[in-house]
Amino acid sequence: MLRASATRTDRPLNLAAVTDPTQDSQLEWGRELLVFTDAALARDRAAMRSAREALKLVAGPEAVVRAAGCVGNFQIMNRLMDTLGVPVSRAGLALAEELGLDLPDHLMPVPGTT
Repeated sequence: MLRASATRTDRPLNLAAVTDPTQDSQLEWGRELLVFTDAALARDRAAMRSAREALKLVAGPEAVVRAAGCVGNFQIMNRLMDTLGVPVSRAGLALAEELGLDLPDHLMPVPGTT
């Protein structure tokens, strides 16, 4: 979704920053958004409080609400797809490989599909 959004809005994006904190995402508030996302996924209240304030400081309160909505929506979709056993698409597999992510066997694309 992030890559598609950046492409559609003609914004630069270094997707490697998602898995490598030493990389610059090239997005406005990119570092703060990644820290916010990591804190939300880790369910660390102190880190979440700090990340929320840092994002609010640079981007404003509306950005915090939007970021929380995006994280929540992604989690819902991810859990639903995993629960249903929907395999990752070939494009998704290519992206996972690009980012150095390992997929569980049950999410691997079905041979002969796209």
